[in-house]
Amino acid sequence: MAERVDLLGLLDTEWEQLVECPSTRRRLRRWQVDQPPLRGVVDLPNLLQRVDGAELDESTEMVWALLEVVSRSDELAARTVLQVIVPGLAGEMGWLVSWARRVAPDMLRDGEMDQLVVIAGVEAVRHAAGTRRAWPISSMLRRVHRTLVRETRAIEAWLRSTTVLDEMWATASPENGGVSPGTALLDVLVRACGAGVVSTDEVRLLWLMDVEGYTTAELAPDLGISPRAVAQRRLRAEHRLIDLLAS
Repeated sequence: MAERVDLLGLLDTEWEQLVECPSTRRRLRRWQVDQPPLRGVVDLPNLLQRVDGAELDESTEMVWALLEVVSRSDELAARTVLQVIVPGLAGEMGWLVSWARRVAPDMLRDGEMDQLVVIAGVEAVRHAAGTRRAWPISSMLRRVHRTLVRETRAIEAWLRSTTVLDEMWATASPENGGVSPGTALLDVLVRACGAGVVSTDEVRLLWLMDVEGYTTAELAPDLGISPRAVAQRRLRAEHRLIDLLAS
């Protein structure tokens, strides 16, 4: 198995480079004009130190000020808030990696777990932008956790459905006196399409992925949707097939 990509470590490295950019302090000074809680901060590392070390009320005011800047589509402010919650993201990474080792070890390759955590963190920052929720850091991390729990449950459901279909194909294999897996799936798809359980587009998607071996990333451009949306479309169709077979 390939070594897991430490995306959170890469975020720290990127942050160290970002704070050295000449334009960063100028951006900070512009924030300070409209956001009094940020005044007195000399640079972004100092800002993170103040957020981490200040009393809770003062820290909250500074995070609220940053989120107000984020609401104006300021990418540097969004990146700053993301860096504020990186320690919390590292905690989420711990249980997520433990889950993946137990349930989906293949997903540890190429940093897929890291990507899930960072994407959830970015989404939480965007969702919090422009709001004054109590304890904003805790609020963002709670949203990250809920997102990851939802994703892991979806992955587990997909793995269960895949196992059912694999068992169906194995039963129909030539070694067991049956037909080929592709023929078995085609029979099921024809039956399901005729019954209106799946559409012709879903039939094509399932055939391309489960028989011809295309990946979600390869099919996404032709379908005009994201790889994740392709996987979700496949999962929904497979769930309907399983219900049809069970009946």
